[in-house]
Amino acid sequence: MAKLLEFASMPVLPRHVRLTPRETKVSRGTEEENSWTKRQRHWRNIKAQLAQQAAEKQAQQREKPLTLIGGGEKPHLPPLPKSLQHAQIPAKDVEQIQSTYHWRPCQLTEHVYAADLPGRSLGTYVNTLSYDLGKETLQGAKPLSIRLAPDNFTAQGSVWCYLLEDSFIQCWGVVIGTCPKTHDPENGRNIQICRLPVEARPRRGLQFAALSREAYDVGGHVTYTSSRVTLTVTPDGWICGHSMREMQGAIDLSAIRFCKTGGLSLTDEVTLHTVDVGSSRLVCLQGHLHECFFASDSKRPVAILPESCRPKEVLHFVTSGSGPGGFHLVQLRPQKGSGIGGDLMWKDGVWSHDQVHLTGIMYEVNADALEFSFLDASWTPEILRIFVAEFQRFLISKFGSIDDAWDEAFDLDGLGAVNFTQFSMGCKKAGYVGNATRLWAAINEDAGAEICLEELARDYLNPPAEPEPESEMTRRPSLAQALSGLEGLPIPDA
Repeated sequence: MAKLLEFASMPVLPRHVRLTPRETKVSRGTEEENSWTKRQRHWRNIKAQLAQQAAEKQAQQREKPLTLIGGGEKPHLPPLPKSLQHAQIPAKDVEQIQSTYHWRPCQLTEHVYAADLPGRSLGTYVNTLSYDLGKETLQGAKPLSIRLAPDNFTAQGSVWCYLLEDSFIQCWGVVIGTCPKTHDPENGRNIQICRLPVEARPRRGLQFAALSREAYDVGGHVTYTSSRVTLTVTPDGWICGHSMREMQGAIDLSAIRFCKTGGLSLTDEVTLHTVDVGSSRLVCLQGHLHECFFASDSKRPVAILPESCRPKEVLHFVTSGSGPGGFHLVQLRPQKGSGIGGDLMWKDGVWSHDQVHLTGIMYEVNADALEFSFLDASWTPEILRIFVAEFQRFLISKFGSIDDAWDEAFDLDGLGAVNFTQFSMGCKKAGYVGNATRLWAAINEDAGAEICLEELARDYLNPPAEPEPESEMTRRPSLAQALSGLEGLPIPDA
């Protein structure tokens, strides 16, 4: 480079420097067409293609889904982390009402930590606020129309419910409107959404957790906001909606699923209901737990399920509470052994001390659980009595007496009676490896909600003999009895 500058500064080139004439026939280019202009034209074409792709993507985002309504301004949401994109639970389409709900930690500091974001909790992703029954399960189900309340909510399409085996109710459809905090029809706050037909009404009031979604148009982009609402079904069939945030959104009524017939008392005020439909079995929970501090009691199950109700996989459910805006996250886990099919764990909640409603927990059992029933019909009463007697001998060898076993393993609260969940946990604490479900059915002969110490400790091998019915001869008094009755009476004069 230095030599070139030296030559350029010379007025005349030295004699030993000779210039070689250019022999190529390719032109060097003009000011309008050269290598630099070609590169610029190439990059301009690439930028135009990218701009066209961005415009097409933006046009697709402007198309608002029919199931949602919009309005207002909301900030853009940050992009999803890789942990959520590769989560174990597949996220449903965000353009639909039936999308995955993201539960953020409330009482507990963490649920699942992100591998790509250390120290950050991602919470739990719930797919069960909306429920889809397969076509095979719905075969033979009776569809019933649901009537909307006048001048309140509007339906996106049809709203109806299915009646399965004359016991299970599964609602269907989407309604659009606002769930107020209180019922004040005079001021435009009406909590009544729709009404179930007479054939599909529950025996008592039920409370469900549902998902309400709202779409906002922000600069040509659609942003979604999901919130939890409480749906109450009254015995007269009214479906009412409550929410701490009075926002207008689309509510999926498939969160309402229940059984209108009686079931097995599981724990506290919770009952278990099952129905066999085709090649599947549906399990439904209804009722609420007693008030307690769940943050301190979260390590033990809140309910135990029999082996005939084993779920296919680990499931998460969002349920409602009794407190204002109270919702809870519960986890259903499959279990095997000792006649137990699964357990229900409290994972998180808005309030630590609350009354949790388990109504709305509905699922299909695993294929290997279909072969079991709550009480095997092949077991005769004699075999069941021997089965219970062996269990009594096990308790005596372990605790010394059945009374001590009752106090140390079963009736920990000293209430004098235990339900199915407490009995199953007591069997597990005692180290019993037999079938707890069949044992409960054998002891609980009257199919009541609870059993007491007398039922557990009675002699099953030597039941008391039933008194024989009196015959006509045994009912007549003997001669001695007749004469003894005449003693003390005055003797008449001759």
